[in-house]
Amino acid sequence: SFKTVSPKAVNDRCLECHSGDEARHNFRRSEHSKANVSCTDCHSVHHAGGRGEMLLVKVQPQLCYSCHAGVKPEFSKPFHHRVNEGMVSCSNCHEPHGSSKGRSLRATSAQDTVCFNCHTDKAGPFSFEHAVIKAEGCSACHTPHGSQNPRLLTRSQVGLLCTECHTLTPGSSAPAVPSFHNQAQKYQACTLCHTAVHGSNTDRWLFKP
Repeated sequence: SFKTVSPKAVNDRCLECHSGDEARHNFRRSEHSKANVSCTDCHSVHHAGGRGEMLLVKVQPQLCYSCHAGVKPEFSKPFHHRVNEGMVSCSNCHEPHGSSKGRSLRATSAQDTVCFNCHTDKAGPFSFEHAVIKAEGCSACHTPHGSQNPRLLTRSQVGLLCTECHTLTPGSSAPAVPSFHNQAQKYQACTLCHTAVHGSNTDRWLFKP
């Protein structure tokens, strides 16, 4: 009986068959495995309760929330990925059986950030890149689960977000905001002018796509 053995023993038995496919060959070094999560914590061969999908004991995201309770409130914020509405699932972005990327994230076929699977227009390649995207990824500006701010931004105002990098701080590689910029409130949304903030093929200052 699996009820009387360790999670490692359960996983070893399941992986006798389920280790050949790419999605599961990383499981033994996954965060779930390190936390002593067994296959039967999420899957049930005889009593699946997740509408039969992958023999899950519960449907997503309720299954994930049973351990990751701290993430649940983020999807109730005014702006969020529509996980609770059933339009996106946790496993669209995270690989529960282990990944070579941090936070068990998936990747695109080009090994780019998983965001580009849906937001393909932001992927590029662009002739003029926004360097922060290459260096830190989308989460440099956006919170992935939910935010109080439109477009899942990490700051309430676009100008505040941009000037975190574009300042006169010594050692900063980003160009500072020029002194001739009008910083009156109605001009503080940098994207009014720099519309191609994710990258451009025509303008080095990201004025045009």
